[in-house]
Amino acid sequence: MACPSAPRSRLSWRTEGRYPYGTLEPFLGHGARTTLASMRAQAVARQSVRTADLMAPLSAALDAAIGIPSGHALRTSLLAMRLAEALGIGDRDRSALFYAALLHEAGSQPTAEGRERIATRRLVVLSRGSEDERRAEEHARARRGARIALQAGFGPEVAVTIMALHEHWDGKGLPIGLAGPAIPLFARLVAVCHDLERLIQQRGAQHAEEAIHARAGSWYDPELVGVLLALCSTGLLPELSDEDLADRVADLEPSWLERRSDAGDEMRIRGALGSGNPL
Repeated sequence: MACPSAPRSRLSWRTEGRYPYGTLEPFLGHGARTTLASMRAQAVARQSVRTADLMAPLSAALDAAIGIPSGHALRTSLLAMRLAEALGIGDRDRSALFYAALLHEAGSQPTAEGRERIATRRLVVLSRGSEDERRAEEHARARRGARIALQAGFGPEVAVTIMALHEHWDGKGLPIGLAGPAIPLFARLVAVCHDLERLIQQRGAQHAEEAIHARAGSWYDPELVGVLLALCSTGLLPELSDEDLADRVADLEPSWLERRSDAGDEMRIRGALGSGNPL
């Protein structure tokens, strides 16, 4: 199937050469400043495992900790990586997207109003609380998630994706109201895959696809919606029910950019992810 290719300027988690939320330096600890190349070289020199194999079960634990169905992050990641392939996004960018998709719910926390609210917050209009309160809550989620990603040793592209996850194409999203191409591509891509997966689990594939289509151009990048729904019509959705989903998703990381983790890396990742939600 021939899929449209987005202009190069849109194949970036940056916006016009800068971070849309300003500098991420305040979030960076000593460990987060270590370059990815250095981390990979150190891990290979010691006994190590694929970080993808480590993150797959941890993402399921994160799902459970924040009260959403187990496997949500894995299914969202599969959809996001398939969509990225169809868009022609290169290996290096897809490698970053892989971890951004697995960690997109980092920063979410259960509230006194119940865990189900977390799973559906993008799909309903909350009746309680002022707009200022909701915006403040989303600011807190975004900053907490970005900090967790950086503390775990993942790059700024992952942090920015988490921060911009709930922005809308029409500029009416949260936390700061970015609109259109000003929203980093990874965030636009993960957001539509996140919502499609949640709606499939709640209402079934047909309703999910209709709802996503209806919000193209308001919540979602219409180009991404068109490509994603075309993939759905050609057999993508059965992959979400694969019994070996964790292995299938882990194998989606471009092999030549494969990230590896040793015992110390694993402790840092577990510590960061468990800082707000014990795993």
